[in-house]
Amino acid sequence: MKPLVVMCISISLTSIGQLILKKGLLLFGSVEKIGPKFFQMLTNPIVLLGVMFAVSGWAAYAMALSKSELSYAYPIWSLSYVVVPLLSLLIFRESISLLKMGGLAFICMGVILVAVSVR
Repeated sequence: MKPLVVMCISISLTSIGQLILKKGLLLFGSVEKIGPKFFQMLTNPIVLLGVMFAVSGWAAYAMALSKSELSYAYPIWSLSYVVVPLLSLLIFRESISLLKMGGLAFICMGVILVAVSVR
């Protein structure tokens, strides 16, 4: 498989993992110290599923990285920083300010510049 395809898989798995993890953590509310609630949270099936997706995304990233330059792969992977807030807006009804949207746009522009520079 081409590294870019594997990177897209990595971004998808990592982003889904973050969303599932957040969903699982919402069941517990704020956890401010390591104690029984913290360990109960870590053993929750939804939290574990989120971690599994995130680890799978990291594994796909490692596969892509083995076939491409770090200076290419890492910036491309940063698209997960755009995907997660946008999906959080839709799924969790989180707010995205204009300033945050501008930052996400800059990330996208940076990724485009990196992708174009490889060709």
